[in-house]
Amino acid sequence: MLVKRLPMAKQCPQCVKCTILRCSSHEKNKKVPPSCPTEKYLDLVRETTEKYKIPENHAVIQGWLGLMKKVLDPQKQNEKYSWTRIHEIIEYAKIRGMKRLGIATCYALMPESKLLSDILENNGFDVVSVSCLCGEVNPQDLGMPGDIFCNPILQAEILNHEKTELNLMVGLCVGHDILFLRHCKAETTPLIVKDRALGHNPVAALYQSQGFFRDRFAMKMSMDP
Repeated sequence: MLVKRLPMAKQCPQCVKCTILRCSSHEKNKKVPPSCPTEKYLDLVRETTEKYKIPENHAVIQGWLGLMKKVLDPQKQNEKYSWTRIHEIIEYAKIRGMKRLGIATCYALMPESKLLSDILENNGFDVVSVSCLCGEVNPQDLGMPGDIFCNPILQAEILNHEKTELNLMVGLCVGHDILFLRHCKAETTPLIVKDRALGHNPVAALYQSQGFFRDRFAMKMSMDP
């Protein structure tokens, strides 16, 4: 059966399927498809470039730049492989002059969050940590089934009131992480993304999709029996 394809000009951006990759090339005159976001949304390119000049955005970019200068030091080319995510977060916070860090943790990852808190405190930070089960909600009050309901909005509001400068998410469930991000005021970065099957290493599923997990992802996904 033939698949009807939309005209290229109407296609949405599909950078992951691009075979030209002009954005990573020194040949900036390469011809790209009309769906290329750089071509299709040229006005947004200009608008977003200006937004990096807004003070709060500029501060983040400067922090990132300072971090990358250390991680990608040309005089220490192999050192970039020694930087863990925790190292990068610590260095970023120090470059930004941040002192008070928040941890929004899933209750199931409390031991990992305790280790994280100790590491951050040993590096001179004041740490505030809040479990997802703090202020747990009765699901019946929201017209939902179950015995307990986590409160990620409360996690965010507590860290807002504690005036944390950088928050770290540790294993919040899909959906709860969205609500936490929606309501917290401080800069926030994920440290651990929950993946019950793979030891909280979700990228392993992508690698295994080309091997042992091939059959699992080859069909429409359903975990129902």
